[in-house]
Amino acid sequence: MDKDYNSKEKIYDIMNTTQSNYSNMLKRLQEKKIFSNFVITYYSICLIAYSLTAQFYPEKFDTKLSSYFNIILSIVVLTYSLIVSNAKYSERLQSAERVLNEIKAKKREISDNNVQEKRKEYDKIMLKAEYRSELDFFRTIKQKCREKGVKWYCYKKKLAGDEDEELRKLNNYLSENFPLNQQLKIWLLYLFDAIIILAPVVLFVLCFRLGMEKPV
Repeated sequence: MDKDYNSKEKIYDIMNTTQSNYSNMLKRLQEKKIFSNFVITYYSICLIAYSLTAQFYPEKFDTKLSSYFNIILSIVVLTYSLIVSNAKYSERLQSAERVLNEIKAKKREISDNNVQEKRKEYDKIMLKAEYRSELDFFRTIKQKCREKGVKWYCYKKKLAGDEDEELRKLNNYLSENFPLNQQLKIWLLYLFDAIIILAPVVLFVLCFRLGMEKPV
């Protein structure tokens, strides 16, 4: 086995990267939990608003179209309710936080005399841990880029042929992770969330607009 892998610096670096990964995982899971619960509440309120508006302003509100949209909104509520139920966000958050705290503790305890012991303890922790996503790791890489003053989207100009081991490692991470693809995924997820939030408002306005255009 490579001696470098057993060095204090190498194990510390691995733990440090893992800590960043699980910190990003915690943020991602928290955001998903908050957003999913928000969508369920938000869409439930919209369903009530649609029904009440159709009841009290039938001459100005397209009730047939509203009923159709109500079904769609109900499906979204059901979908997000199932997501929250099956995703088990609370349990996963507790698990990720436990892993994060244990890794932090191992980092503080590691020394030249106990590298092998701490490495085995680290491996044992990771065997039971939820595997981080590609986006979690990509966010970790972006953090490392900021620390090193490297632009992740044009890193080859900065890192090509660099003699620094940390920068060479960063170059390998970026090359293997396809940064533009990962960033596109992040943007698409934000776009999807924006559509989810805006859709009920747009559909509500559409029902009013079409309702006002109905022949008296």
